[in-house]
Amino acid sequence: MKIAIEEHLKCSEFPRVGAVIAKNGILLSTGHRGERKGIHAERIAIEKLNKEDLQDSTIYTTLEPCVTIQPGQTKECCADLIIKSGIREAIIGVLDPNGTIYSEGFRKLLENKVSVGFFNRNLRKAVEEETFEYGDIHKLIGPGKSRIPVVHSGTHLDVQFSETDTRTISIRWNTLQSQHGIVDLHSENGAVRIASGATNFSDITDPMVFRFPSHYARLSKGMIAIVKPNNATFCVLFKLLELFDNDILFQWEIRND
Repeated sequence: MKIAIEEHLKCSEFPRVGAVIAKNGILLSTGHRGERKGIHAERIAIEKLNKEDLQDSTIYTTLEPCVTIQPGQTKECCADLIIKSGIREAIIGVLDPNGTIYSEGFRKLLENKVSVGFFNRNLRKAVEEETFEYGDIHKLIGPGKSRIPVVHSGTHLDVQFSETDTRTISIRWNTLQSQHGIVDLHSENGAVRIASGATNFSDITDPMVFRFPSHYARLSKGMIAIVKPNNATFCVLFKLLELFDNDILFQWEIRND
């Protein structure tokens, strides 16, 4: 697991992914995303070995193996490649937060008799923080931009004021309707306001000037919402930048009360 993490730290682009193949306690091959342009880490590690070496081996990969997501996709996905290779077991760092892939690679491996395990909790946290461009998808610190999946019952996030200031506001993105171009931003009752008329954070000099607080705001692309629970000493501004089938891209900014 640690060697796989060392491999993924070699990546120069996101998402970082490292893979290791071992058998009977012996390291057989390694790979990381970007080692060969456009080739996934799992494929790189697998293609370094022959069929005999791969048979009954274990692959350690820091990110859930990909699945086929586009009709007519010509390149075999990593989950299929692992299944056909003869690898017996896959040990995964984190499940892919891409809503189209999330748990699908995990499910496909299990359905095809590949045993699946996961990195221990401490190593999973390290992988989560270093794999994606925007860091931990469940925690936001200071101002920034993030792309997250919004699937099933939604995605809960804690927004922390700064690295050194642990004041926190909790929110949830929910009910993504990509076909209609809308998603809901939830918080405590009366904590959410829509910044009607504003197109940039700089347009908002006093976030509390906006009326009609509610427990949620239904946002479309370009809209800005303000979240400030009654007991909070700061507020968070959210701007919805893009909507995808299972994901959203948003920007946020912290304002002191």
